[in-house]
Amino acid sequence: MKKIALIAMLMMGIFTSYGQDMNIKLGFQFSPTISWMTTNDNQVSNSGSNVGLKFGLIAENYFQENYAITSGLNLLINQGGTLNHGIGGNFFPTSELSDTTYNNIQANENITRKFQMLEIPLGIKLRTNQFGYLRYYGEIPFLLHIKTQARANFLDTTRENITPDTGILNVSWGLGGGAEYSIADETAIVAGIYFHNGLFDMTQNRRTDLFDEATGMFTGEQEDSKAIISALTFRIGVMF
Repeated sequence: MKKIALIAMLMMGIFTSYGQDMNIKLGFQFSPTISWMTTNDNQVSNSGSNVGLKFGLIAENYFQENYAITSGLNLLINQGGTLNHGIGGNFFPTSELSDTTYNNIQANENITRKFQMLEIPLGIKLRTNQFGYLRYYGEIPFLLHIKTQARANFLDTTRENITPDTGILNVSWGLGGGAEYSIADETAIVAGIYFHNGLFDMTQNRRTDLFDEATGMFTGEQEDSKAIISALTFRIGVMF
């Protein structure tokens, strides 16, 4: 957390130092999220979502009055979702779980994965002229996510550390829009909704050994599904 705060302060200082020469606006957000996971394997299905949080720095560089390049630095908490695995197996072979029995998960078990990630966005924003106190905007962001922690709930255990058996990086594309309400000459409250869709597999399950309940033995086969994270973000922020 201290490293993340230091990076945020450094980025704010860089943007502020250039803000006098370029039309740069800075702000903060504290935004609830709803995320879920989907796969390309019909044996592994979505069975629940996570309610999480995104907070951090927003930076906008206006190269024209209503057109901006956007960036920032955010911390994402409790991202991911619940997957139902139709075939059992050892889904966390390189993680140090609290009990060895958790290395043999039965079929049709729900596993909730919870990721904490550092987010670096880069996008383009278009906004309207001001009508009274309001402006409306749309934004197309691309997001780089760096995993800092991964936990899982399954069987009778919670918050198992599964960081070694999850993806390190993720890239997402997004689409969002909302409104800015001016409360002073250079200050506005921002509210909007964004959809993000991940591109990278976050389960790293190529080392997973599947389990055959009929024989009571591991099959030697490996699950090869790709599990991605999608999310809705309800942006609440202030721009200065």
